[in-house]
Amino acid sequence: MYRDSQIFDDRAPAAPREDEERLDPLLGFPAEVAWRYEAESRPERVRHLRIAILAGIISYNSYDLISFFTFPDVAKQAIVLRLVITALAGAVWFWLPRMTAFGREMLLLGAMLAACSVPLYLFAATRAPNGALSFIDFLLTIVFGIAILQLRFPAAIVMMAVCWAAGQSVVAFRPELTFDARLALSMQLMMASCFLLLSSWLMQRSHRRAYLAKLRETERSHGLELARQSFAELSMTDALTGLGNRRCLDDVLPHWLAEARSGRMPFALVMIDVDHFKAYNDRYGHQAGDVCLRQIGAALAGFARQETDVVARYGGEEFVVLLRGVGRPVALQRANDLVAAIGALSIPHAARPDGERRVTVSAGVAHVDRGTGLREADVVAQADAALYEAKLAGRGRIGPVLGEALAVRAPATV
Repeated sequence: MYRDSQIFDDRAPAAPREDEERLDPLLGFPAEVAWRYEAESRPERVRHLRIAILAGIISYNSYDLISFFTFPDVAKQAIVLRLVITALAGAVWFWLPRMTAFGREMLLLGAMLAACSVPLYLFAATRAPNGALSFIDFLLTIVFGIAILQLRFPAAIVMMAVCWAAGQSVVAFRPELTFDARLALSMQLMMASCFLLLSSWLMQRSHRRAYLAKLRETERSHGLELARQSFAELSMTDALTGLGNRRCLDDVLPHWLAEARSGRMPFALVMIDVDHFKAYNDRYGHQAGDVCLRQIGAALAGFARQETDVVARYGGEEFVVLLRGVGRPVALQRANDLVAAIGALSIPHAARPDGERRVTVSAGVAHVDRGTGLREADVVAQADAALYEAKLAGRGRIGPVLGEALAVRAPATV
């Protein structure tokens, strides 16, 4: 009956389908939404209930001041019973934040039934001339539970059913009441029950429909954001190797240079080129060439430190590795290790004109010190020039690290 009473775990549920985002006849959410609604509304619900309970305790006990005038024959009993209910309300106030959604709402229901029983008992027990006024106290207590505490609609139905049955029974068996008085009190109780339930249903339905509309809009916005992020990732990723692409490098390099200029860190850029790759494609075909590039890309990605370094395909058979926070000697050593790791793959290359029978790479290193004045283009040009020197020296090696005076890249006929 009580859809919001499901046991909640720590797993965030998948977003419900739009055709499932409907309230059931008792205004319960689907299971997926109920979990989320409770998680989001719980703090505010507890705050609301605690404030309402404090106000209820004050108003509930204010009737002690007039008990000796309205029904003096049971005034002492009234005070004792209200103190018992006050103690119960204090316990409820204390335990509210520590309970599940189902336990919380059931505790509220039980406490309200106990609170309603006091004025109804006084109405049944007193024989004072003004004793019938306690029936109004009974109705006001019901109003407090439905309208102020805002019991969840299933709990409100249970409360109204029990209070209506109990109230009608007490009215029917009060011997001193006239038929007209019984009829009037019965009609008051019936109309109050109908109006309060209708009010509860309309108010909670409106609130929950608004929550569903907000949830749909949130999920739609979240979907758009995921699509945007996915597109951004695709635009930064090389389709062949799964590494970053040229755009990724253009995005990262300015940030690293800014950190180097401010003195926060040095870094190195290693430019890598696959030796005699055109001959490889001519001999083995472009599909084999793609496989070769993927193997090299995977090796570079495995070589890099995942949390700090960046690996990107610069274009064609060229790759770039950005090494964060390294000095010049470490940058050179890591570049040498990287070249050796690609050679250790032992990818066959029988078409090389230099007699080597495996795929190798050449590399050029540009090191950027703290406080540098280099621009992005200067760093790339330094690494490119060092790569050119490595090719002149025989390939399968790294070139010398050049100084701030940049070398101009030679024609690509080497």
